Amino acid sequence: MFTLWVLLTTVGLVSCYILPDPQFSLSAKGGEFKSEDIPGLKNLYFIYKVNKGTELLRKAEKGADGIWRYVDALMENVDEVDYYSQGYLDGLIFGGSHQVWKRVPLATLPPRRMRGAVSFRDDFNGNHLDTNHWTVQVTATGEYHKEFQVYTNDHRNVYVKNGKLYIKPTLAVDSGHFTENDLYHGVLDVKKTWGTCTFSGNRGCYREAKDGLLPPLLSGRIDSKPTLKYGQVVVRAQIPRGDWIWPAIWMRPTNSPYGGWPQDGEIDFMEAACNEVAYWGKNDNHGIKRIHSTLHFGPDSAHDHHVSGEKVKEHGDWHEFHTYKMDWSPDHIIISVDDDVILKMTVADGTTLWNQYKFQGTNPWAHGNKIAPFDQQFHMILNVAIGGTYGMFNDKTHYAYPKPWHNTDKDPLKNFWEGRHNWLPTWHGDDVAMIVDYVEFRHM
Repeated sequence: MFTLWVLLTTVGLVSCYILPDPQFSLSAKGGEFKSEDIPGLKNLYFIYKVNKGTELLRKAEKGADGIWRYVDALMENVDEVDYYSQGYLDGLIFGGSHQVWKRVPLATLPPRRMRGAVSFRDDFNGNHLDTNHWTVQVTATGEYHKEFQVYTNDHRNVYVKNGKLYIKPTLAVDSGHFTENDLYHGVLDVKKTWGTCTFSGNRGCYREAKDGLLPPLLSGRIDSKPTLKYGQVVVRAQIPRGDWIWPAIWMRPTNSPYGGWPQDGEIDFMEAACNEVAYWGKNDNHGIKRIHSTLHFGPDSAHDHHVSGEKVKEHGDWHEFHTYKMDWSPDHIIISVDDDVILKMTVADGTTLWNQYKFQGTNPWAHGNKIAPFDQQFHMILNVAIGGTYGMFNDKTHYAYPKPWHNTDKDPLKNFWEGRHNWLPTWHGDDVAMIVDYVEFRHM
């Protein structure tokens, strides 16, 4: 369908052109406007109102297929969109007819489609990480697992390239901040080196080598500023390959209404040990052939209950792009990879998480919903850790060579670093990075 548009210019000239009517659709990308091209069209703009709000003007881009497009990735709670187009031909401005898009009633939506609008999406299309969306953590804390890395804001550890986010571990001795001698005899002052320190716990801001080797690896962790309570979370990402690398896509509550961990809950979308060889049993390779998801919750720090699931590849491994998704409601949490369910937890009607798992003592979630503590705002965390003395790398697991450290060692970082002749040859370029294509939150 086409529109004839007549424009009287300021110099009294009248010109007639036929412009295609613009089209609008709402998808996982957000709100997408598009229009066919016509000869001589130099620029095209879409002018639109969402839910009869403020009028917006956005410039379209012409694709290789000859279609002009603009995607508003931040549209949320969209029920109606009024829109039209304007373009430049022969130095004059022309427009298409007004169009109105309205949400299709829920009953006509395809099964399993989330009816909520996109509340947050990052496609990492800029030249730098958008710090309006993410907080870059800078700390040597090592978390509770006493991992071997420092999280930095260095562009070699956290950066955006070709529409992808890279979180990449590097050697501290390659950073220009530390020499081999510094690791054994120097001082790590995180704030002095990187301009800030975001967490001081577990010696996160300052260390001296006299207390043990300084962390020999640098890496990245970012926390989302947008949050979500119920809906759908989707991450398309590729996990690293390389010995002792531990990537994670996970979520934690933004506040702490129930008293701390694990009372406040934790959602581990995806974790993996990225060694090519890591046998728990004779034929049970739990290295990069395996990914797993876990929900953590419990009445106190001594009673961490978890619901877990895993996927193991019989052929190949997980070092390629996959889509990790969580569907989250007041009744259930379902985590999947490429629409294949990894983990499902459902709270039955007439009960609560507390009663369903038969916890004893004082119920910290007594005033929460049935799925408490998973009834609050959570934010996303993306990180790549290395090693650690508690968590991913068990002393009893069979690896391709003897594990360089034991979890009970006095100085595990020193033993790990001095065993690098075995593990460093498994690290190859960007293969050691977790590469993220996009992150998306949708409300219910």
